[in-house]
Amino acid sequence: MENEIFAVLARYQFTPVNQNICVGTWKNYAVALRRQGGSVYCCYLAVRLEKERRSGLKKELNSAIKQSGSKKAGSVTQVSANFLIYTFTFPKQEDPAVFFSDRMNFITDALRNAGVAPADTCAVTGASGPDSLCLISSPSHFGYQPVFATAVRQNDAEVQARAEENETNGSYLGGIIGALLGTLLGIGINLLTIVFLKRIYVVLFALIPIAAMFGYKLLRGKTNWFAIVVVFTLSLIAIPVLELLSLALSFVREFDLPFGESLSYFAKHFFDGEILKETGPEMLKFLLFTALGLFASWSYVHNSLNSSQLAGAKLQLDTMRPNPNRQ
Repeated sequence: MENEIFAVLARYQFTPVNQNICVGTWKNYAVALRRQGGSVYCCYLAVRLEKERRSGLKKELNSAIKQSGSKKAGSVTQVSANFLIYTFTFPKQEDPAVFFSDRMNFITDALRNAGVAPADTCAVTGASGPDSLCLISSPSHFGYQPVFATAVRQNDAEVQARAEENETNGSYLGGIIGALLGTLLGIGINLLTIVFLKRIYVVLFALIPIAAMFGYKLLRGKTNWFAIVVVFTLSLIAIPVLELLSLALSFVREFDLPFGESLSYFAKHFFDGEILKETGPEMLKFLLFTALGLFASWSYVHNSLNSSQLAGAKLQLDTMRPNPNRQ
């Protein structure tokens, strides 16, 4: 089904990329409009901001939005080095084109008044005066960004070459070994915080699949969907391993036992009914945090695949247009 709002915005030369994203420019700002859900949309405007300028800009812009007095004005929800996000909801009873025009005029004027000009350096090379615009989905440059066309084409060629080399020369065995080492590293970091700080952090559980994928790539594993299976499987296996090591270390600290003796005991009796009765709730908690960790790390793991990188490079080429600031 066609996105009706995107169809209406065609009068402003905004081009749909898919059902959730369309791109264009407004008063020389490169803009990507992404559907968040329902009638809620996130507007990504390409800018370049130093760290010291970013700290107060969000508050400054939201103050200007509040002073406008409009209940439908939306808010600036994120300010990054290379883009800011302006989120609003399209009213059901208003012309979406008129509403969009009003909101875009407001936010671009507010940016101008705040001294924030449209981005004018290449998102790929960092050089000034880029001749084109394209949609980039990297975390640091998400949105419709100014680029040099030659840099984007070169990047596409390099991504294709790396993917072909990985498919030809990558090793499943090397990838598994690397993922295993990465998983052990992630387990070790979580173990230290659980045993010594007696705290569990979702971000550290997310480190397990991230470290596993990093190790998989480091030892040149083939980065196809097999990598996802390996990383997720090892992340789940990490749950009983983490619990086993946690139990062994707790007995080492409490009874001053040698670690090897404590580990050997629990390894033999880990699945005994009495021990499982004690460890079951803890492992369920670990499972919940592992699930949250997998969710948090999904973007990194998925974007590491050859297919994702090739799709990202193709998206940049398919959405590349001349930069109106250079015409």
